[in-house]
Amino acid sequence: MTDKPTPIGLAIVICDQIIEDKLTNKKSLIGIFNQIGAQTFPCRHPQFCVFVSLTDGRGQCPARLRIVHDESNHVVAEVNGQIQFPDVHTVVELNFGLVGLTFPEPGAYAIEFYCDEALVLERRFHVVHVKPPQGPPAAEM
Repeated sequence: MTDKPTPIGLAIVICDQIIEDKLTNKKSLIGIFNQIGAQTFPCRHPQFCVFVSLTDGRGQCPARLRIVHDESNHVVAEVNGQIQFPDVHTVVELNFGLVGLTFPEPGAYAIEFYCDEALVLERRFHVVHVKPPQGPPAAEM
Protein backbone atom coordinates (compact mmCIF):
# COMPACT_ATOMS: atom_id res chain seq x y z
CA MET A 1 0.00 0.00 0.00
CA THR A 2 1.28 3.50 -0.80
CA ASP A 3 0.92 6.88 0.92
CA LYS A 4 -0.94 8.46 -2.00
CA PRO A 5 -4.72 8.93 -1.67
CA THR A 6 -7.01 6.25 -3.07
CA PRO A 7 -8.84 7.18 -6.31
CA ILE A 8 -12.55 7.98 -6.06
CA GLY A 9 -14.98 5.54 -7.67
CA LEU A 10 -17.63 7.20 -9.82
CA ALA A 11 -19.48 4.22 -11.31
CA ILE A 12 -19.54 0.46 -11.68
CA VAL A 13 -22.14 -0.97 -14.10
CA ILE A 14 -22.87 -4.50 -15.32
CA CYS A 15 -24.17 -4.85 -18.89
CA ASP A 16 -24.28 -7.09 -21.95
CA GLN A 17 -22.09 -4.92 -24.15
CA ILE A 18 -20.01 -1.71 -24.15
CA ILE A 19 -19.68 0.17 -27.43
CA GLU A 20 -16.99 2.86 -27.68
CA ASP A 21 -17.16 5.54 -30.36
CA LYS A 22 -13.62 5.84 -31.76
CA LEU A 23 -14.06 9.50 -32.71
CA THR A 24 -15.46 10.82 -29.43
CA ASN A 25 -14.42 8.06 -26.98
CA LYS A 26 -17.99 8.09 -25.67
CA LYS A 27 -19.22 4.76 -24.29
CA SER A 28 -22.67 3.24 -24.73
CA LEU A 29 -23.63 0.63 -22.14
CA ILE A 30 -26.08 -1.82 -23.71
CA GLY A 31 -28.34 -4.14 -21.73
CA ILE A 32 -27.70 -3.03 -18.14
CA PHE A 33 -28.77 -5.71 -15.66
CA ASN A 34 -28.65 -6.70 -11.96
CA GLN A 35 -29.55 -10.38 -12.17
CA ILE A 36 -28.56 -13.54 -14.03
CA GLY A 37 -31.06 -16.42 -14.29
CA ALA A 38 -30.02 -20.04 -14.66
CA GLN A 39 -31.93 -23.34 -14.81
CA THR A 40 -29.13 -25.51 -13.35
CA PHE A 41 -26.02 -25.04 -11.21
CA PRO A 42 -23.20 -24.64 -11.58
CA CYS A 43 -24.06 -22.37 -14.52
CA ARG A 44 -21.85 -20.85 -17.18
CA HIS A 45 -22.70 -17.33 -18.32
CA PRO A 46 -21.51 -16.74 -21.91
CA GLN A 47 -20.36 -13.13 -21.47
CA PHE A 48 -20.99 -9.80 -19.83
CA CYS A 49 -19.17 -6.51 -19.37
CA VAL A 50 -18.26 -4.37 -16.37
CA PHE A 51 -17.77 -0.62 -16.76
CA VAL A 52 -15.72 1.16 -14.09
CA SER A 53 -15.18 4.93 -13.84
CA LEU A 54 -12.62 6.52 -11.47
CA THR A 55 -11.10 9.92 -10.75
CA ASP A 56 -8.77 11.66 -8.30
CA GLY A 57 -5.96 9.19 -8.95
CA ARG A 58 -2.29 10.05 -8.86
CA GLY A 59 0.19 8.45 -11.25
CA GLN A 60 0.18 4.71 -11.74
CA CYS A 61 -1.57 2.27 -9.43
CA PRO A 62 -2.14 -1.47 -9.43
CA ALA A 63 -5.80 -2.38 -9.91
CA ARG A 64 -7.87 -5.53 -9.45
CA LEU A 65 -11.43 -6.51 -10.37
CA ARG A 66 -12.88 -9.50 -8.50
CA ILE A 67 -16.21 -11.29 -8.68
CA VAL A 68 -16.95 -13.19 -5.49
CA HIS A 69 -19.90 -15.15 -4.05
CA ASP A 70 -21.07 -13.36 -0.87
CA GLU A 71 -21.76 -16.42 1.30
CA SER A 72 -18.96 -18.81 0.34
CA ASN A 73 -16.36 -16.14 -0.60
CA HIS A 74 -15.65 -18.25 -3.74
CA VAL A 75 -13.81 -16.11 -6.32
CA VAL A 76 -15.49 -16.51 -9.72
CA ALA A 77 -13.09 -14.21 -11.60
CA GLU A 78 -10.14 -11.92 -10.97
CA VAL A 79 -8.44 -9.49 -13.36
CA ASN A 80 -5.26 -7.60 -12.42
CA GLY A 81 -3.57 -4.68 -14.15
CA GLN A 82 -2.23 -1.15 -13.89
CA ILE A 83 -4.07 2.17 -14.21
CA GLN A 84 -2.37 5.40 -15.24
CA PHE A 85 -3.84 8.72 -14.07
CA PRO A 86 -2.23 11.55 -16.09
CA ASP A 87 -3.42 14.06 -13.47
CA VAL A 88 -5.73 14.23 -10.48
CA HIS A 89 -8.65 15.62 -12.54
CA THR A 90 -8.64 12.86 -15.17
CA VAL A 91 -11.61 10.49 -15.27
CA VAL A 92 -10.38 7.01 -16.19
CA GLU A 93 -12.96 4.65 -17.69
CA LEU A 94 -12.29 0.92 -17.83
CA ASN A 95 -14.17 -1.75 -19.79
CA PHE A 96 -13.92 -5.40 -18.76
CA GLY A 97 -15.26 -8.10 -21.07
CA LEU A 98 -15.77 -11.30 -19.06
CA VAL A 99 -16.34 -14.49 -21.02
CA GLY A 100 -17.50 -17.91 -19.85
CA LEU A 101 -17.73 -17.31 -16.10
CA THR A 102 -19.03 -20.21 -14.01
CA PHE A 103 -21.27 -19.45 -11.05
CA PRO A 104 -21.26 -22.43 -8.66
CA GLU A 105 -24.56 -21.68 -6.93
CA PRO A 106 -27.40 -19.18 -6.79
CA GLY A 107 -27.12 -16.20 -4.49
CA ALA A 108 -25.67 -12.73 -4.11
CA TYR A 109 -22.35 -11.98 -5.80
CA ALA A 110 -20.18 -8.87 -5.55
CA ILE A 111 -18.04 -7.17 -8.14
CA GLU A 112 -15.19 -5.54 -6.24
CA PHE A 113 -12.74 -3.03 -7.69
CA TYR A 114 -9.48 -2.28 -5.89
CA CYS A 115 -6.73 0.31 -6.42
CA ASP A 116 -3.51 -0.11 -4.43
CA GLU A 117 -5.28 -2.93 -2.52
CA ALA A 118 -7.97 -0.50 -1.26
CA LEU A 119 -11.61 -1.29 -2.13
CA VAL A 120 -12.81 1.62 -4.29
CA LEU A 121 -16.11 0.32 -5.70
CA GLU A 122 -18.41 -2.60 -5.01
CA ARG A 123 -21.54 -3.69 -6.83
CA ARG A 124 -23.82 -6.57 -5.92
CA PHE A 125 -25.89 -8.65 -8.33
CA HIS A 126 -27.85 -11.87 -8.00
CA VAL A 127 -27.69 -15.21 -9.73
CA VAL A 128 -31.08 -16.86 -9.39
CA HIS A 129 -32.60 -20.25 -10.16
CA VAL A 130 -35.31 -20.03 -12.83
CA LYS A 131 -37.70 -22.76 -13.93
CA PRO A 132 -37.45 -23.99 -17.52
CA PRO A 133 -39.99 -22.39 -19.86
CA GLN A 134 -43.25 -24.32 -20.13
CA GLY A 135 -44.59 -25.25 -23.53
CA PRO A 136 -48.16 -24.40 -24.59
CA PRO A 137 -50.93 -26.59 -23.18
CA ALA A 138 -51.63 -29.70 -25.26
CA ALA A 139 -55.03 -28.30 -26.39
CA GLU A 140 -53.28 -25.34 -28.13
CA MET A 141 -50.99 -27.48 -30.29
